[in-house]
Amino acid sequence: MGKRGGKMGTLVRRNIDEMVDEAVAALDAGGTKKYPLIEGRIVAVFATPDDATSARMAMGISVLPPGYSTPVHHHAAEEFAMIVRGTGSITIDDEVIPVGPGDLVVTPPDSLHVTTSFGDEQLVVYWSYGPAGSEQRWLQRSEE
Repeated sequence: MGKRGGKMGTLVRRNIDEMVDEAVAALDAGGTKKYPLIEGRIVAVFATPDDATSARMAMGISVLPPGYSTPVHHHAAEEFAMIVRGTGSITIDDEVIPVGPGDLVVTPPDSLHVTTSFGDEQLVVYWSYGPAGSEQRWLQRSEE
């Protein structure tokens, strides 16, 4: 059956401060082997069924440079995005939601959405979604 849909392997513990510091440093460095620059930002996947760190969900960190907007996209997964650092907005189906540290935004499945970083500081977003699968585009790009 492969990894997807199977049981989790080893239990995983992650520290949010360490994840954020490493991802921010990677953006400052223009990307690293562990945290490659993908489409002008850092997208780091920390849990996914593909490596048995999760059974059905995905989670990670994205770091956007100041003034950056993600491409408009959608996916079948429901997404939870928590702003860790910086300010910006998350636009969901044409509704612009201003965000800052501590804000949590839920994006419904199949909604068109875009995240934008404002100001002089990087926007750091901790995200998780389920069902997993959409993270494949980041995993494949980080292996290139």
